[in-house]
Amino acid sequence: MQSPKKTKILMTLMGMEIGGAETHVLELSKTLQRMGLDVHVVSNGGVYVRELEDCGIKHYRVPLHNKQFINVFSSYRAIRKIIVENDIRLVHAHARIPAFICGLLQRRLKFKLVTTAHGQFSVAFPFNMLSNWGDRVLAISQDIKDYLLTHYKLKEDDICLTVNGIDTDKFSPNTDAAGLAKELGLRPETKKIVSVSRLDSLDSISLPAYKLIEAAESIAESNNIEIIIVGDGDDYDDINAHANRVNTRVGKKLIHMTGQRTDINRFLAIADIFVNCSRASIEAMSAARPVILAGGAGYMGILDESNKDDAVHNNFTCRGYAPVTAAKLTIDINTLLAMPESERAALGNMGRELVISLYSLERMAMDSIAVYEKTLKPPPYNIVISGSYGVNNSGDDIILQSIVQNLRAYRKDINITVLSSSPKETRARFDVDAIYRFNFVSVFLRLMKTGLLITGGGNLIQDETSTKSLIYYLWVMNTARRLKAKNMLYAKGIGPVNRAGNIPRVRRCLNKVDLITLRESESLDVLKDIGVTGPNVYLTADAVFALPPAGDCKSYLATLGVTGPFFAISLRSWAHNPPDLEVQVAAFADHVVETYGYQAVFVPMRADQDVDISRRAMALMAHPSILAESAPHDFDQARAVMGAASFALAMRLHALIYAMEKGVPCIGLVYSTKIRQFMEYMGQSWHMPVEETQVDMLTQYAKAIHADKDRISADIYEAARNLRALSTKNAELCVELIETQPQRRR
Repeated sequence: MQSPKKTKILMTLMGMEIGGAETHVLELSKTLQRMGLDVHVVSNGGVYVRELEDCGIKHYRVPLHNKQFINVFSSYRAIRKIIVENDIRLVHAHARIPAFICGLLQRRLKFKLVTTAHGQFSVAFPFNMLSNWGDRVLAISQDIKDYLLTHYKLKEDDICLTVNGIDTDKFSPNTDAAGLAKELGLRPETKKIVSVSRLDSLDSISLPAYKLIEAAESIAESNNIEIIIVGDGDDYDDINAHANRVNTRVGKKLIHMTGQRTDINRFLAIADIFVNCSRASIEAMSAARPVILAGGAGYMGILDESNKDDAVHNNFTCRGYAPVTAAKLTIDINTLLAMPESERAALGNMGRELVISLYSLERMAMDSIAVYEKTLKPPPYNIVISGSYGVNNSGDDIILQSIVQNLRAYRKDINITVLSSSPKETRARFDVDAIYRFNFVSVFLRLMKTGLLITGGGNLIQDETSTKSLIYYLWVMNTARRLKAKNMLYAKGIGPVNRAGNIPRVRRCLNKVDLITLRESESLDVLKDIGVTGPNVYLTADAVFALPPAGDCKSYLATLGVTGPFFAISLRSWAHNPPDLEVQVAAFADHVVETYGYQAVFVPMRADQDVDISRRAMALMAHPSILAESAPHDFDQARAVMGAASFALAMRLHALIYAMEKGVPCIGLVYSTKIRQFMEYMGQSWHMPVEETQVDMLTQYAKAIHADKDRISADIYEAARNLRALSTKNAELCVELIETQPQRRR
């Protein structure tokens, strides 16, 4: 991720004249520059440009101040040139027009765009079409955030709160205002009422100034005051004329109109009372002046403990309150003037303490930096995992658990989607997103957004079961490749592929896969036989070996009635099982109980295929036996039980793996070549085709194993330890593929 300190930040706003948003950008830019960021500013110019440039901040004058087509077009071209020539990678827009223009440019130039919402905009057509909120939004107050969530389709996580940061040294009760009274002709004996704002009719911003002038004569009847109104705008001439008429009627300079000024801190330093809202009111608070909150959006009155929380919520704008009136102003100003000096000072001190605690420049800058960091951070890498998941199969789902855990151990910034037969259950169990694997439209749309497709462990690339399932998995892989996603086979077993038409299908698909890891050497031979070769094929081990050790199952076994050493049996229903399989297994289980003193525990790995056959075998036994039927989706429990056995007979691959990873000797019943391959890979010769299962052969295998059980167990455990090291390579190679071939931007 690129650090904000190494990224040029371009602030864009309409102008740099006096105003809340303008002052916000001024102070934010200065503070960020002081903290080491490289800040540039684009606007239509104004009185604050000089202050920016004095701080070493480059300002570009661009006609961003209105929606006229010629200005929008000129601004588009000018900002584009600025961004390209200065290699700007992050733009921070502070008004609707700059955000709209920068949003258009973002599509072409691919920079990151942050916006700050300083107020509430019209959502009526066509103005709503001009709103572009970029990659993330800073909202000046909670009520603005609520407004954005209500009126725009923004995610709450993409909106961060910030503040109007105030320079509390500049806006201080100790500010030197010497000479200002003489300049304005102010009388030393009067109380000074100061109002600062733009004097524009838009959004009734100038309304407080009108109402203050309207109340002036009434207030002056009982108080020796002068009113100073600071600001300029399209209403200035009308307000000035109104003030002059009042001054003429009272026969003295009661109201002073200063026009546009940049030394606002000096005006606040001479104020006894401040009247207005928004950023100017926070500056007045910082100067420890008592404040009457009055704005175009409403009237809150004297700021005190009773309403300060509401004021913070609406950023001192008075949004949601009744309109300002001359009568309300008269009452509240008279109330403040009648207070003892100590009480007015206490109100001022309360305001300054609030500013220091909540509205520092550092807080404002750090809010922006935090958003910049989030915005510059690369998006999560999207991975789709395909396999036989969500069918309540212990082996397949524990493979998925291993893939997810090991990838997340290497990379935190990944989004994982699993193609599952039971998406809801898969989401809950593995903390991933999931979609139904046979919803082909959803699968296609998700693959459009992915950087990598993982076809998970298990023997899926084979036609021993059916051609139909093989074609499905090949379709997923081919679709991902056509959509420019990378492809990986993760700890796969391959084959057999016997049907003539399937061999070229598999060859064409797998020769275009970016990375293949295999769990046994015979799968490598199968690939070579069908013509799949390349440097991207690695021999590793089954993904399960990379999982942490299974938990202790002693208490679970105790609840089942297992009181000592036990013999684990794992069977599955299969079309080619011999008709007397359960008879042969039951006879063998009775022999083991009688000969070695083990209890017999049947361990189903998949409820829909294993429980019934287990119960049938149990019913044929002369000795009692136990069914260790795990809770739904608790596959760790089956793994723990197999690993705790003294000896095992297993038909399913992962039952063998669960046992052997703990060094448990096993007899394998081969219903698929993967069982034979694994047994031989582990150096164990005690296996037979399930069709040839006979109790005599099983008892001979058991006798041979128990004659040298400790050595055999040690050999199995050592082989499993080696496989564990190999298994971790699956995730390592996958992450290397991600990092060397990043997902394309969409």
